[in-house]
Amino acid sequence: MLVDFLDWFQANGGTVDLRVMGITEFPGSGRGAVALCDIPADHTLFTLPRSLTLSTRTSPLPLLFGIHKWRAHKLHKNWVGLILCMMWEDARAHDDVPCIPGTAEWSPYMRTLPMTFHTPMFWSEDDLQELKGTAVVDKIGREDAERAYLETLLPAIEACPSLFPPSHLSRWYTLEAYHRAGSRILSRSFTVSKWTSDDDPDGPTLGDGDDNANGHESEGESEGPKSNDMDNHANASLGSAMDVDEPVTNCEVNLHLDDHDDTDDDEDDPSDVAMVPMADLLNARWRSENAKLFYEPHILRMATTKPIKKGEQIFNTYGDPPNSDLLRRYGHIDLVPLNVDTKEGTPSTPVVSLSPELGVAMNTLGNPSDVVEVKADLVVDVVRLQWSSEGQRDRDMTDRIEWWLEEGGDECVWALPTYQFPRELTAFIVLLLPGTDFAAIRTKGKPPKGKQSDPKVISVLADVLKRREGMYAGGSDDKQLLTSASLTTNKRHAIIVRLGEKQILRAARESVVNTLHPLPHQARIEDPAKNNDNPKGGKKGSGGDRTSEKRDHTGPSTASGRSHKKARR
Repeated sequence: MLVDFLDWFQANGGTVDLRVMGITEFPGSGRGAVALCDIPADHTLFTLPRSLTLSTRTSPLPLLFGIHKWRAHKLHKNWVGLILCMMWEDARAHDDVPCIPGTAEWSPYMRTLPMTFHTPMFWSEDDLQELKGTAVVDKIGREDAERAYLETLLPAIEACPSLFPPSHLSRWYTLEAYHRAGSRILSRSFTVSKWTSDDDPDGPTLGDGDDNANGHESEGESEGPKSNDMDNHANASLGSAMDVDEPVTNCEVNLHLDDHDDTDDDEDDPSDVAMVPMADLLNARWRSENAKLFYEPHILRMATTKPIKKGEQIFNTYGDPPNSDLLRRYGHIDLVPLNVDTKEGTPSTPVVSLSPELGVAMNTLGNPSDVVEVKADLVVDVVRLQWSSEGQRDRDMTDRIEWWLEEGGDECVWALPTYQFPRELTAFIVLLLPGTDFAAIRTKGKPPKGKQSDPKVISVLADVLKRREGMYAGGSDDKQLLTSASLTTNKRHAIIVRLGEKQILRAARESVVNTLHPLPHQARIEDPAKNNDNPKGGKKGSGGDRTSEKRDHTGPSTASGRSHKKARR
């Protein structure tokens, strides 16, 4: 299978340095890339033309279906169109489908993609109950996915039996196949915006990473990206979609899909989302990145970012998301020592085996990027209950909330990290308190300063944290449950996710108590403004650094409430 894939990849303009990189199975993390020898930094591992990526821009399906019909069926919105392209290519790869002359085909690539997933999208209801209270549950999006399948995708398939033979419907176009295609996109896709003249004011020239006229390098070339190209990288993490700068016949017309007369300017462009052969073979692990995907006008290039020793795994980056996102998107979790220096670039040693002994070790192991999500509704409920005797009317509370949203305070969910309470959260609490001069705040046009030392704020925070902890499944015996040898992988993952979040809440509750009653020599919670790390676990970029790492899916909502990798120039 991999031999056929490599032949196809290289026959279609891809280059790969097989002297330094191999593909193998790694215990606990599956298939990945390995260094066959010591590899220096800035070494090109492989390149591929943009036309080899699979997106609604490069697939022949929208053109064969008819661009106007494609839009009429709303296949240009969200990920439904790309999911249909993936399902169609799956049928072409595994079944007897009439050949369509002149169209590109990704069959060798499609055969390398996983057929099963261990993400919560595919869990039983019993297993999902173990995730109650975590940041996973509301983001799975199973109901939204099934609605999109029934209301958008099925009518489109039934409208074109010549492309989707009725004999294929029960195998390649089922709801299960829809979830599988969506999960492939969620876990393996990239986002790369269309290359424009604004990205390179001087225009691409030979020698600027474009070594010959068709944008392909000679196989095995070891020259990596120049130092001034380091901003133009696309991380193999959350999905990057690429357009075709040198369009082939069957994807040039698909550029009409980029018309946005009926979409919000703030929405991500669904046609930017693409599958990137070879790049999605690389795994990722917390703070272990040693390679990145860079892109240029006509090609994408995977290059090392630091020296890699022979036998080491070659890692791309997920952007270090919390375990809740890792489980939802990829079906695994990261466990590293929690007492490591979390500054950028510090290597970590993962815990691969989820053995029963983990219950004992969970005091010192976890994902340093874990967060707890606190919804604004919970804060409002607590303030109402605590201050109902102060005569504050619901109308007044509603006015304050509406003003907050109008002023751009649209974060209705706050991510509570391990080091401090988000300033927006404490400011929101102060805004809602009856003693706050709302008229003065509205006149100034900016939210109040949320002082964490304010006893009223602390009182609300304490109740919010207590109630938030009570929302989780399980109890105080979570660590003991992890010692059970009969525990399924799904339940073990669920317990680790909720335990990590509970530990954050307990530490936050202790800090609240210590604020009211400070203990001598008590360590204070660190202010992220004085730390080089991003509060959500991602790395802060310098002024010109426009790298993109795996992030939560805040773009098109689709089959499974999915998130995707974002690659920026």
